[in-house]
Amino acid sequence: MTRKYLVLLFVVTLFMAVNASAQYSHIKNIVGSDHDLSPSGGGYAVTGATYSSGGTFSEICFFCHLPHPSSTNSANASPIWNHTLSSTGTYGVYSSPTFNTLTTNIKELGGATAGTAVVSNLCLSCHDGTVGINQWINTPPGYPSNEPSMNSVHSGKSACAAGSPCYIWSGVQIGNIATGTGLTSDHPINFTYDSTLTAQVTNLVLPTAIGSATYTTGVVSGGVTLPLFTYKGGMANTMQCATCHEVHDPTNAPFLRMANNESALCLACHGA
Repeated sequence: MTRKYLVLLFVVTLFMAVNASAQYSHIKNIVGSDHDLSPSGGGYAVTGATYSSGGTFSEICFFCHLPHPSSTNSANASPIWNHTLSSTGTYGVYSSPTFNTLTTNIKELGGATAGTAVVSNLCLSCHDGTVGINQWINTPPGYPSNEPSMNSVHSGKSACAAGSPCYIWSGVQIGNIATGTGLTSDHPINFTYDSTLTAQVTNLVLPTAIGSATYTTGVVSGGVTLPLFTYKGGMANTMQCATCHEVHDPTNAPFLRMANNESALCLACHGA
């Protein structure tokens, strides 16, 4: 093995390590945000939650993720999801005279199970307003309930008692056909965004390969990556809610991956 090869290997390894570190460094920003449901959270906050052995519940991540699923009641697949999925059968899909002329493979998100859920289903498990945000698959060991009492700082939602689903504030409900138009009037998601699509749409930016173990392709703008998601046994390079939204980082409201000043986020994809 030559010295030149060793140097190259070191550089590549260092790049991957730095890239991985940068990719996940923002997660700590969830503390105090609306997605922090702990007692000190910024939106809905769990209250009166104590363990049988004593001590007060103060975890942030447990509402969505579970590091060690039980053998009898397993959490959903990656990303070790611990929030109850919505049983909504249909959300509808975006439709417009312009979009309908494209040869997209846009797909309905309703009826998802642990095996077919995509990242947007995880978002909708709270945001379609049909599942309590305090409903878990597994509860922390020694914790009294998988539906704890919660308070809300939002005027559109009052507190809920332990054992009762605490539904999300109506102002941020998305996709619930029973209360509106579902996803039919929102920006389209769950479709492949690739060269076939960009060839049909004027000024649509062509996605590029990105150096990440998590995302194969994405749109890169101003040093920010808008990732496209590929699912085992499913569609590749798809646009999802998390393409534009970073759920762990409230820096750019409402949890946007980049600031939308002068429509910068929109033009990242539509400004070629």
